[in-house]
Amino acid sequence: MLSAYQIIPTAQEQLRILKHIQQILQSGTFTSTYKFALLMSLTRLAIEQGQDSGENLSLSYQDIAEKFIEIYWKQSLPFQFNQHDPFILQQSTGKQASIVNIIRNAQQQFKTIAAARRDILFWEKLKKTIAATVKQMPVVYLQNVNGQTYEFLYRLQDSKQQLILLPQVMYCLRQFSEIIEELCQKRWIDYIRANRQNLVVLDGLPDLNEFMFAPSRSQLNAVANVLVDLQESRCFYCNKPMKKGNYAVDHFIPWSMYPSDTGHNFVLADSHCNSKKSNFLASDEFLYKWQERNEEQDLIIVDRISGLGFLTDKDRSHRVAEWAYAQAKENNYVLWGG
Repeated sequence: MLSAYQIIPTAQEQLRILKHIQQILQSGTFTSTYKFALLMSLTRLAIEQGQDSGENLSLSYQDIAEKFIEIYWKQSLPFQFNQHDPFILQQSTGKQASIVNIIRNAQQQFKTIAAARRDILFWEKLKKTIAATVKQMPVVYLQNVNGQTYEFLYRLQDSKQQLILLPQVMYCLRQFSEIIEELCQKRWIDYIRANRQNLVVLDGLPDLNEFMFAPSRSQLNAVANVLVDLQESRCFYCNKPMKKGNYAVDHFIPWSMYPSDTGHNFVLADSHCNSKKSNFLASDEFLYKWQERNEEQDLIIVDRISGLGFLTDKDRSHRVAEWAYAQAKENNYVLWGG
C-alpha cells in the first residue's frame, strides 16, 4: 500500500502550489534576482534528481550553488548593445549582487564556465562560497510575501544542512517546470529593465532574453568536434553524411524543456534536421537510439566532453529524458519523427 506521501498530489493541490509560486513572483519583494535563480534551480534539480511521486526531496546546497553558477555565469559577462560600452547588468537594487561579483572574479581566471569546471579544486571552492550566500539570502526570504512567511516549498528549520522540498512539491516542480521557467525568466527580465542602474543601456530595449538565458553556442564548437568523430560525420537523425560547417550541436532533450548543457544530451545534426526538429522532442525511435549511443559510448563521452568542462552524467541525462517523455505522453505533445 502506498504511503500518503508517495501518492501524487491532486489537481487542486498542484494548482495550489503553482498559485503560491505565482504569488511569490507577483507580490514578493525583490532586492536582487536571487529568488528567480533559486526557483529555477530547485525546478531543474527536481527534474534531475527527483521522480513523479508525492514524496519530499533532499537537495544539497552544493548542487543548488552549481545551478546558480550555471545561471549567472553568462549574465555576469559584459553586455554589449549598440554604441554603448560593455556593461555588467545590475542584479540588485543596491550594490551589485555578491554572487555576480564572485563569478566575475572567477571569470578573470577562466574564460568559460567549462574551463572553470575543469579545475576541480577551484570549482568546489566556488560552489562552497556560492552555497553560503544562497543559504543566507534567497533560501531564507523566498517564501516571504507581504511580510509574512508561508513555508509551502520547504521548512527553514529542517533545511539547515540540506534543502528538503516538502511532500508534493517535487512532483509539482517537475509537472510545471516549463511554466515556472517562463514565469521566472519574464519576471527576471522585467526586474533588470526596471532597475534604474540599468536604464542608461536598457532604454533601447535590447533582446535581454537572448543574452541572459539562451545557450551559448560558441562554447559548443569544441563539442561539435568530438561528436563529428563519434558519429563518423553523419547526422544523428537522418544518418546522411554531413559537410563541414553544415551541422550544429542539438540538445536531444530540447533546451526549452530542460535549459542545461550536459554532455550526454548533445547530438550532432545536419542543418536541415536541426532546423526541423527545433524545440520538439524526437520520436521514440530516436530516444532508443540516443540511449543506446550513451550506453555504448559512455566512457568516450565522459572522457572527451567532460574534458571540455561539461557535466557528463549518463544516469542524470536519462532521468531527465524519462521525465521529458512522461510529460510528452501525459500532455499529448507532438513528437518529431525525422
